[in-house]
Amino acid sequence: MPSLQDFTLALRAYQQVCAEIGKPVAPGRQILPDATNFLERIGNLPADSLLLGVAGDGLPLILRMSRPDTGPILIMADKGSGKTAFLQTLARSTRILTPEKGTAVLALTDFPDEWRLGDFPVRALKVHPAYEDSTSELLKRLADLVMTRPANRPVLLLLDGLDNILHLDDAAQEAFAFLLVHGPRARVWPVVSVNAARALKLPDWLAFFRTRIYGRVSHPQVSDDLTHLPGAPLESLFPGVEFCMRHQSRWMRFWLPSFT
Repeated sequence: MPSLQDFTLALRAYQQVCAEIGKPVAPGRQILPDATNFLERIGNLPADSLLLGVAGDGLPLILRMSRPDTGPILIMADKGSGKTAFLQTLARSTRILTPEKGTAVLALTDFPDEWRLGDFPVRALKVHPAYEDSTSELLKRLADLVMTRPANRPVLLLLDGLDNILHLDDAAQEAFAFLLVHGPRARVWPVVSVNAARALKLPDWLAFFRTRIYGRVSHPQVSDDLTHLPGAPLESLFPGVEFCMRHQSRWMRFWLPSFT
C-alpha cells in the first residue's frame, strides 16, 4: 500500500500541474485509497467499527462504537478543509462495516443538498435541516431514548456545524448536551464539525469533547489556541482530505479514503 508520503507527494504534484495549466484543483480523491478495496485487504475489523481514515502506516484508523469512553468526536478545520467530507466518510463507512445491523445515520445540516449521497440507501440516512423545528424535536426524542434504554441499533448522529445548536431552543440545546455526555453509552454517537475560528468562541461546548480531530488550519495563532500542544501540523495538512489527531503523545496524520 502507498505510504502517507506517497499520497502527499502525489497530491502536491497534481496541485502544481493544475496551477501551471490554469485548471482548478480537484480534491484528488482519484488517487486516494479506495475504501472498499482497502478494507478487503485489511480483513475483518472489530464489530461496530467505523472508518475514520487511513494512517501513514497504511492501517485503518477506526471508531469503536462499542467503546463509549472515546466520547463524542469534534472535527475542527478551516472553511473548505473537508469537515463535511469527513462526516460523509463516516456515514459511508457504515455501509461496509455494519451492513447487517444497519447503523442508523442522522445528519443535521444547514445545507441538506450537500447530503444527497446517491450511493447511500435512503432508509439508512436521514438528513434534517438544522434550522427547522423538527430538528429540535428530534434531539429531544433522542435524549429521551438515551435516558430510558439503549438504542435498538447504533445511531451515528452527525452535526455539520456546532454553532447550529445555538439557533435551537433551550430545551433542544439541553438535550444535545445530554447526548454528548450520555449518548455513546447508549450507542448514540455524536460526531460534530465546527469552523476552526468559530470554535474559539464556543468554549463551553468544546469542553464536552475529549476526542478532537483537526483538518487544515492556516492561521498559526488559531492552531495554537485550539490545540494548546506543541508541534501540531495543522498548517501543512492537505485541505479536504488530510486530518490529524493526538495519539499517544504524538500527532498522527491520516487521509480520508475514497468511496466508489
